[in-house]
Amino acid sequence: MTCTIDLNPTFMPEKTASESPNSQADILIVDDKLENLRFLSDFLSKKRYQVRKAINGKAALVAAKTRLPDLILLDINMPVMGGYEVCQHLKADAETCSVPIIFLSAIDEVDNKVRAFQVGGVDYITKPFQLEEVLIRVQTHLQVKNLQKQLIIKNEALEQTVATLQKTQANLEASEAELRALFQGMTESVIVFDSRGQYLKIANPNTKLLYNSPEENIGKTLHDILPKNIADLLQAAIQKSLATQQRVEVEYSLELPIGKTELCANISPLSYNSVLCVVRDISDRKRREEALKLIVEGTASKTGDEFFRACVQYLAEILGIRYAFVTECANTQKTRVRTLAFWLEKDFAQNIEYDLKGTPCEEVIFNQKYYCHEKNITTIFPDDQDLVDLQADSYAGIPLIDSTGNVIGHIAVLDSQPMVNDQTRELVLKIFAARASAELERKITDNALRESREQSERLLLNILPVTIAECLKKDPRSIAEKYNEVTILFADIVGFTPLYARITPDDLVSLLNDIFSRFDELTDKHGLEKIKTIGDAYMVVGGLPIPRVDHAEAIAEMALDLQREITAFNAKYNEELQIRIGINTGTVVAGVIGVKKFIYDLWGDAVNIASRMESSGLPNKIQVTQNTYEYLKDKYSFEKRGQVQVKGRGEMTTYWLSKS
Repeated sequence: MTCTIDLNPTFMPEKTASESPNSQADILIVDDKLENLRFLSDFLSKKRYQVRKAINGKAALVAAKTRLPDLILLDINMPVMGGYEVCQHLKADAETCSVPIIFLSAIDEVDNKVRAFQVGGVDYITKPFQLEEVLIRVQTHLQVKNLQKQLIIKNEALEQTVATLQKTQANLEASEAELRALFQGMTESVIVFDSRGQYLKIANPNTKLLYNSPEENIGKTLHDILPKNIADLLQAAIQKSLATQQRVEVEYSLELPIGKTELCANISPLSYNSVLCVVRDISDRKRREEALKLIVEGTASKTGDEFFRACVQYLAEILGIRYAFVTECANTQKTRVRTLAFWLEKDFAQNIEYDLKGTPCEEVIFNQKYYCHEKNITTIFPDDQDLVDLQADSYAGIPLIDSTGNVIGHIAVLDSQPMVNDQTRELVLKIFAARASAELERKITDNALRESREQSERLLLNILPVTIAECLKKDPRSIAEKYNEVTILFADIVGFTPLYARITPDDLVSLLNDIFSRFDELTDKHGLEKIKTIGDAYMVVGGLPIPRVDHAEAIAEMALDLQREITAFNAKYNEELQIRIGINTGTVVAGVIGVKKFIYDLWGDAVNIASRMESSGLPNKIQVTQNTYEYLKDKYSFEKRGQVQVKGRGEMTTYWLSKS
């Protein structure tokens, strides 16, 4: 679609196909570069997001206030008002402070990333970015925001229930209010205190929240029963409730026989000298809040192995379990996984790879859903020896799903004690799985890109010298350079043509590949540059692209080794192949021309003469020109051949090179 950009400093809402009933989140993109705006907007619109754009910081603030976005993609380097300042304004405003902000920047410095998170950003993407990375991070933070909304809604509903209860109690007579509170507080500890904090009544107690049995508490004060700091806190709340005749809520922690428990006490006046106190366990809510805080804040700046290690450690701490681990699928059949991080009670264990068959992890990945086995896990999965070794009694796991819906791994927790399969445990695992899925998908994508780059690099180096390949990567234009002193070798296999009549084409290619592979090894051995093969002919040069003074000697050694290699080849395959070699030394131009199917090649009269030395030579002989002879005459043995008629050159004096 065509997008019209208003260059005035205002925000620019854009209607897209995503504004249908199936539309997703509202995303505001802020960038002073129009091409960046258009690029990201088109991409996210195609993913059915509702996209708005702002071309400067002031326009972004107006857009956010006009209609609250679900997420903001914010560029850092903008004139007048930069991204950091925009973020600070948004976070200082009660209406916009909850909107997640992902910074976009070409700067990859740690200080810039740290500042981005300090001013309130939830993520940081470095330009140039991969669109798949942007999409995954957008999806992750939108999912986290939705989970936060769910928690807020549930907490508000719970608080509304308590408020309604307190309002009802306040409107009844003292005795009716007390009976009503006792009835409504059946699953909580409901206590009546006087102004001194003395226990007057305990209705339908949840004894685990009372610190002592009800009989021990009646007639005693808070300071007789509870630690001083907790008693002081509750006594102050009682005094405030009586003085204001309003409900007062306090939260505190107690070390009970069941472990550390997070509690909330709602204290409401029954009269001018007594209060009703409803105590409930809020440990689950605290764990949910801590899970969100840790996964959003604690891992925001972590990636790769560092992220996965932090993830399992935080998960173990929140759920209070001994073991937590995250895996990735190790094969395409998804029958085997490897751990990315494994928390083993107090430290990290070594990563392992294992088969899923017979383990509780198999059902999580195969069925792509959350599972929890509260106890007796070794009885349910008797073939899983690792469960026995870890003395595990309970298990919970959830799959990691990528943006296309494929399972790519899972997160699991184990404990030596039974675990409760409640909504809180499942929700916490879902929160961590959402972030871990995005990070694992990013890791898989990065590995695929790196492998692709490495493969491309290997292919490039197979056809070009290293120095030329590096130059082409920097500047793809034609590269050609003159070299005054190089030595060129042409070699042709004599007797290869008759093989066509007696072996299959496949066997012929295999045979030729074997010979040339041996030649390639010799080229590397002598530090020479292979130029090309033409049929059963082989061309190599010494002295370029990196000049060397011993170019002629290196080529001479190469030629002698080629003769020995053909002899060894004949003995292995019972063949009677021979090799004809021609060598010349002179000036050439070498380089890469063109942009498609390019090769590194040589041009010049010296190349033509070297080719003629090969074609006019004899089998199992190395014919060299006068130029090459002058370079090597003091180091190698030669036999003068005399005058040879060379096509295009007339008669030339040549020599036969033999072993020194």
